[in-house]
Amino acid sequence: MIEVEGAHRLSPAERGVLRLRVVAALEAGRVEGHRQAAEVFGVSVGTWWHAYQRGGRDGLVARTDSGGRCSMRL
Repeated sequence: MIEVEGAHRLSPAERGVLRLRVVAALEAGRVEGHRQAAEVFGVSVGTWWHAYQRGGRDGLVARTDSGGRCSMRL
């Protein structure tokens, strides 16, 4: 796997794709736990991994708030 640098600079859609890639790696056993996924992908995983565990793919969907800002629904 390739480490992602500057993930904070990705668009909301790109971050969503990255999250899905990390989840796929976790579910397939290519990485062992969210700590190793964070190391491999170079991103913080814990918060949204737990959101995924609670709500599935819908837990990862970026939402736009009333101010037009995009945020994660947790």
